[in-house]
Amino acid sequence: MLLLSTAACGVVDQFSDRAVDFNIEAEQAQLQAILLNIIRASYNRPMQFTTVSTVTGTASVSGGTSLSIPFGHHRPPLQSSPDVLGITDSISGGPTFTVPVLDTQEFYQGELKPVTGQEYRFFLDEGITPSVLFYTLIDRIELTVAGSKPPTIFTFHDYVGDDLDLDVFQAVGDYLLSMGLTIERVEHTQQIGGAMNAAQLGGLRDLAAATTAGLRVVPVQAATPAGKAQHTPRTPTQYRAEKVEPIYRPCFDAMVPKPDVTMDADLLCGSSATTDNPAQTEGNLARTGGFVAPRLAAWLAEIRNAFIRRLRENHDDAAADELQRVPQLPGNQKLQLKLYTRSTESILYHFGSVVARSRAQGRVTSQSFTVGIGPRVIQVKIGEPYLPYPLTSCQAPMRSAGYRCENLFVLDAASGTSDGPKPKAAISVSYEGTEYGVPADQERAGRTMRLLDLVKQLLALHTSAKELPASNVLNVIGSAP
Repeated sequence: MLLLSTAACGVVDQFSDRAVDFNIEAEQAQLQAILLNIIRASYNRPMQFTTVSTVTGTASVSGGTSLSIPFGHHRPPLQSSPDVLGITDSISGGPTFTVPVLDTQEFYQGELKPVTGQEYRFFLDEGITPSVLFYTLIDRIELTVAGSKPPTIFTFHDYVGDDLDLDVFQAVGDYLLSMGLTIERVEHTQQIGGAMNAAQLGGLRDLAAATTAGLRVVPVQAATPAGKAQHTPRTPTQYRAEKVEPIYRPCFDAMVPKPDVTMDADLLCGSSATTDNPAQTEGNLARTGGFVAPRLAAWLAEIRNAFIRRLRENHDDAAADELQRVPQLPGNQKLQLKLYTRSTESILYHFGSVVARSRAQGRVTSQSFTVGIGPRVIQVKIGEPYLPYPLTSCQAPMRSAGYRCENLFVLDAASGTSDGPKPKAAISVSYEGTEYGVPADQERAGRTMRLLDLVKQLLALHTSAKELPASNVLNVIGSAP
């Protein structure tokens, strides 16, 4: 029984280590679920979302003894009956956790909602490198020639399976980042209704209700008639209600040099952009101010010409001729910027495409011509923010002081039938007989773990507790061996 009591203390009383173990297991379960969906996306397969909602640890101990001793005059005096001693005990323990299947309308409304400008600004304030955030959250860039009718729009997609799309998107993205692209918060004031007198304004209760609704009441100063001197302001007799709404918009840091760019002052951060439409469409960040970028136009022309030469070397003259006829970005006209953000699900599919491209075998083709040749690891530029952002592609040797290229997102794969030791992984998951993992080597992993945390935060931001479904729940009960 002494041993049983000791075991009871070990199982029941000491729960701190078990709580830490549950925390570590929950971390691994959540990250593995994210990795699993990224791997599915790399194979163009539908994703399935689950989460660990509750973990309950159980541990119990019980024991008992029994002793049988014959006694009384019925016991034979010369024959001893053996005493019987019986000891029973039981120990059990193990966590019980719930895994909801996230397939409700509310969940997918949040999952498919594009990242907002407010969230973009939040992650910048968290300290995520601007280039990493840009190439994770931005799906496409639109540059519209100002004043063109019908609008002349140049669209650049971040599609990693097409070398031309990828190269020109990174060229435009790097050019914008080199000019100090960021997201700022400004306040837009909207007048609600007309002027009111003191009687219409009501008492403190009405003022409190207006404040709760996000309105503020401001006095309206009467205009001084022409030809009369300005006297001391009188107590206002008219008031109006205003609503202040925060607007998040792209802007360019005024402290970053822009030697080859002619830019409207409205595009600089902190400016009063009176020409901007205050109603930003969900999913895009747009500005009406413009800039002229001859260096960008020349750079894009070089990339296109190099791709045309590659097509001709591959004897695909028809595709080369077709690409030759595509209009080029003008270098002498004002361009207006619009950025389209990804949803959380789109980010997962993007990482899946990045993983798929890194393990591509041979040529990647689309219709009749080659768009990609072999595997390519997608990289971003990391460096000191006070140094000029380099425009050199990560495909070329990086010569800019203070900057280096790091892998955006990498997963190593090891088949169950492959010979040799499996690569060390910080976290891994198995899918259809293949083990996929984030490399333990920090240089190879690059920004992978940080971006997994970013996706985890976005999933939490777009999923509230009330959206977890009550049905389709898988209750998984584990027991101690």
